[in-house]
Amino acid sequence: MKLIERYIFFRAATAFLMSAAVLTAIIWLSQALRDMDLVTAKGQTLLIFFSMTSLVLPTLVMVIAPFAVMIAAAYTLNGLNADSELVVINATGASPWVVLKPILVLGIVATLIGGGLSLYAAPHALGTLRGYISQVRADLVARIVKEGIFTEIEDGMTFHIQKREPNGIMRGLFLSDERDPARHVVYSSEFAQIVETGEGTFLKMDRGTIQQQNHNVDDNGQRIDNQEDFGSVNIIEFDSYAIDLSKFTGVGETASRYFKPRERSTAYLISPDTDDPIYQAFADRSRAELHDRFANPLYNLVFATVITAFLAQVRTTRERRGSAIVIAVIIATSLRMMGFACMSLAVQSAWAVPIMYLVPVVSILLSLWVILTGRRIILFDNLIRSIELFNERISNRLSALTGKPDIQGAQ
Repeated sequence: MKLIERYIFFRAATAFLMSAAVLTAIIWLSQALRDMDLVTAKGQTLLIFFSMTSLVLPTLVMVIAPFAVMIAAAYTLNGLNADSELVVINATGASPWVVLKPILVLGIVATLIGGGLSLYAAPHALGTLRGYISQVRADLVARIVKEGIFTEIEDGMTFHIQKREPNGIMRGLFLSDERDPARHVVYSSEFAQIVETGEGTFLKMDRGTIQQQNHNVDDNGQRIDNQEDFGSVNIIEFDSYAIDLSKFTGVGETASRYFKPRERSTAYLISPDTDDPIYQAFADRSRAELHDRFANPLYNLVFATVITAFLAQVRTTRERRGSAIVIAVIIATSLRMMGFACMSLAVQSAWAVPIMYLVPVVSILLSLWVILTGRRIILFDNLIRSIELFNERISNRLSALTGKPDIQGAQ
C-alpha cells in the first residue's frame, strides 16, 4: 500500500480494535454478571466461572466484528472528510481505489478472522462450554447439596438431606421431582449415595418410599389442578432403588453426545451421521447453521463497503455528513437483520439457503460499483439533501424565535 493508504488503514484498524474490545467487554460483562450464581449459589470456584464465561468470547467477537468494522470505517472516513483530507485526495486526481483499498483490506482481515471464529473457534468453545455445564451440574448433585438446605438442582427437582457422612453416604434424603407436569414424584430414604459408573450417574437409595401423584394436563402440557388429583397418590416401599441422574447432570454416554447444531464441528455438519437421532431431530437447523457459518463472516465486507459507498465522497456540510452516516448505518444494519431472517427461514425451508449468500454478495458488489464509478445513489442523496433542508428550516425557526443568529447554518 502507498503511504496515504497505510495511513488510512492504520487509522481504521486502530478504531476497529478499540471498538471491538469495548463492545466485547461490555457484552461479556453483562453476560458474566448473569452467571454469577455459579459462584454464589452453585458453589463453583472463580476459575470455573471465568473459564465458562470466557468460552462465549469467540461467539461474541464473531457477532460484534461487523459492527466494529462499521464504526471504524465511519469514524475514519468522517474524520478524513472533517479534516479536509478527502478534499486533498480528490484534488490530486487520485482514484476512489485509494480510499477504498485500506477499508477493503480491513474488511477482508475481519472476514478472515470471522471465518476462523465461525467455522472452528466458536463451535469448539460452545462444545467445551457444554462440558463445563455438565461438570457444574454433576458437582451440584454429588457435592454441593448441603445438609438441612433445600437445593434446587434444576427447575422442578429439589434435594434435601439431613446429614452427610465422610464416606459420601447421605442420611435422611428427600427428593421432589415435578419436571413432568402430569406426575409429581417424591422419593425419601434413610440412606442414599451418588454412584458414578461408565453408564452414567446414579442416586442409589436404601430403605425408603416412592410417593407418586398423577395430575391432569391440558393440550399445552399445563397442569390442571382439581380436588380429584389430590386424592390419587401411590406409595411404594423399597429396600434398594436407583435413579439415573445422567439426564440432567449431562454425565454419561447419551448426554455427552447431545450437542446442539451450533455446538457441532463444521466437519460434522458437512458430513453428518444421518443415523444419529440427535441430528435427525435437528436436521433443518443443522443445515441452516452450516450455511450461516460461511455466510456470516461476509457481513464484515458488507459493512465496510456500504459505509465507504456513502462516506468516501466529500460532503460539504456537517448536516449532510451526519445524515449520510445515519442512513449508511441504517442500511448496513438492515442488511444484517435480513441475514438473520434468512437464517431463520433456512430452518423452515431449503429455498432460503441461496438467499443467505445473495444478500451479502449483492450488497458488496453493488457498493463496490458505486464507489469505483464515483456515482452517488440519487435516491439516498436526495434524502440526505431533504434532511439537511429540514434541519436548516428548524434551525432558522428557532433562531427567529430566540433572536439568536444561526451559527450552525452559517457553518
